[in-house]
Formats: sequence, C-alpha cells, structure tokens
Amino acid sequence: MDKSKKIDLLVLFLFVIITVFIVTLYHVRFLTSSFLFFCIPSIYLIIRKTQNLKSIFPGVLLIGIILGFLFDFLATLNRAWFIPQNQLIFPYRVFGAAPLDELITLVFLSFLILLVYEHFFERKRKEKLQLKHYFWSGILPACVSFIIIIAAFSTRSQLIVFPYAYAVLGILAIAPLFFLAIKKPSILKRILCGLPYFIFLFLSFELTALHLGQWVFPGQYIGQVTIFSFKFPLEELLIWIIANSCIALADYKLFVDVGE
Repeated sequence: MDKSKKIDLLVLFLFVIITVFIVTLYHVRFLTSSFLFFCIPSIYLIIRKTQNLKSIFPGVLLIGIILGFLFDFLATLNRAWFIPQNQLIFPYRVFGAAPLDELITLVFLSFLILLVYEHFFERKRKEKLQLKHYFWSGILPACVSFIIIIAAFSTRSQLIVFPYAYAVLGILAIAPLFFLAIKKPSILKRILCGLPYFIFLFLSFELTALHLGQWVFPGQYIGQVTIFSFKFPLEELLIWIIANSCIALADYKLFVDVGE
C-alpha cells in the first residue's frame, strides 16, 4: 500500500472516532448514525476517484438491495434483532417487518464496503461488467429467492419462521465465502486485508447503537458476548462485526466483478 493510501486509511479510522463522538454527543437516531458512519467515508473515497463505479453500482443493487433485503426481512421477521419505532426516521416497515431505515442503511453499508475494497485492495485494471454472468448467477437467483420468500410470507408465513434465525441465516450468507476460499484464494487474501478497518467500524457502530438504544436483541441465540458493559449475541459478533464485509465482498467477486 503506497503512502497516499495509508493516509486515506488513517482518515477513515479518524472518521470512525469522530463519528462516535458526534453520535453519542447528540443522541442521533439509527438512520442518521448510519449516514455518518457509512456515507461520510464513502463521499471521501469517491472524491479520491480511484474506484470502479461501473461495477460498484450493480454490486450495491445485488448485495445491498436484493440480498440485503432478503436477509434483513427474514432476520427481523424472526426477531433476530429489532429497531424500536422511536428510532426510525421513516416509520414504515416493509411487509410489517423490515424497517425502511434499515434497508436504506444496507445500501449505505454495501456501497462503503465495495468502495473500500476497490480503493485499497483491488488491482489496477479496467474491466467491463459481465452482464450475462451477473444476471444468471446473481440477479436471477436472488430475485427468484425474493419471490419465493414473499409468496411464503403471504400464504404460509410459518414456513419462514424458525428458531435461531440469526445463526441459520448467517451460515447461509457465509457459504459463498467458503466457495471463494476454495476457488479464488488470492482474492480472499485481499478481502481479509480490510478486516481491521471494518471490525473497528462495525464494533464502534454496534457499541454506540447499544448505548443509544438504537436496536435490541429479542430472539434466540447460540451465545452471548460482553464488551465493556454491553451484551449482545455471539452471532452479532461473528456475522455482523467480523464476517459482514467478507460476505459482501465474496458475493461481489463471485457474481458482479469476477476478475482476479
């Protein structure tokens, strides 16, 4: 990593620290907190003009909007977590479950993850999006899954209600990461390079959210973790804080930007 990128990375870490201070000082709500944690560094990276936005935007569509909605809808339906109504800026829950604020946050989040990867860890190259691969391996299966889940919810909702939902959904979401590790281990190494920043970012977001009551955990979990005085599910640590960026980038490299 050259000197300019080291400075950029330092700036991103400083953004996290400053954001924690602002969020806790002004007791902002969930979506405002999401904007500060995820959009401000995204704006900074866009200004730096080193990203392949032609691949990033399709990636956000697949990962942040379609797959993100499926995961979030099933998770909130099964009470893996819950955002109180007084934390919502837009008081609407899609199908009575997934808050619109949270779905917007997934767009912010996926955009930042892809920007960070493209800026710091992607090799210098110019590639066109392989539309056939993107559609047949990514968009189409995701849309079919969407239709099946919504149909089940509308007719027999008990079919998609199950215990330990966070753990189950996490295992399903992480499967592409294992596939990438087998098929393209060199890409996995680059993905893992971003973990220190993303763990610091998501852990900071988690602790400030718990401090401000931005979400709670009313479901069933395989274990609990305590950091300082904050207690949250083991699944939250493993899936959201540690594996989150790796899962998104595995999907990105398998279904959207398939170049080495």
